[in-house]
Amino acid sequence: MQSLFLKVRSFFLPRFEVYTDGSVKNGRGAWAYVVVRRNRVLREASGVQTRPTSNQMEFQAAIEALSSLPEKSRIVLYTDSRVLIETLQKVPEWKGLGWVKSRGQPIPQVNQLKQLDQLLTVRKVQWKWVKAHSGIKHNERCDVLCVRARSGS
Repeated sequence: MQSLFLKVRSFFLPRFEVYTDGSVKNGRGAWAYVVVRRNRVLREASGVQTRPTSNQMEFQAAIEALSSLPEKSRIVLYTDSRVLIETLQKVPEWKGLGWVKSRGQPIPQVNQLKQLDQLLTVRKVQWKWVKAHSGIKHNERCDVLCVRARSGS
């Protein structure tokens, strides 16, 4: 009975689609996200950083997007970063080892991964990879937002 209750309750939690992107050009990085609900864009945001890696920007886009949504939300997050998705699959192991790799090596972007881990404990997120620059409307919009953020317009 409790299982049925949890399924019914989770059905009524807010559901969002989120598209994220991050990029770096000439040492200037940008992240962006678009939040969609019921085929309507609810929010767009972007930001910049100096001298980041492209992976840092991809991770930051996810952090910013998830932070903008209510706890207990159901989210489908679309990203063109395989690294982000593959890295998140390793988080439980690394967390169990004290936030280091199995041979004790440091984890790149560990602070961002800790932030994501915390955000994911109170949100139900399904991660989906999309091909970059393939005409997916909201993914393309994120790319435009990153370009604009980097250029300062």
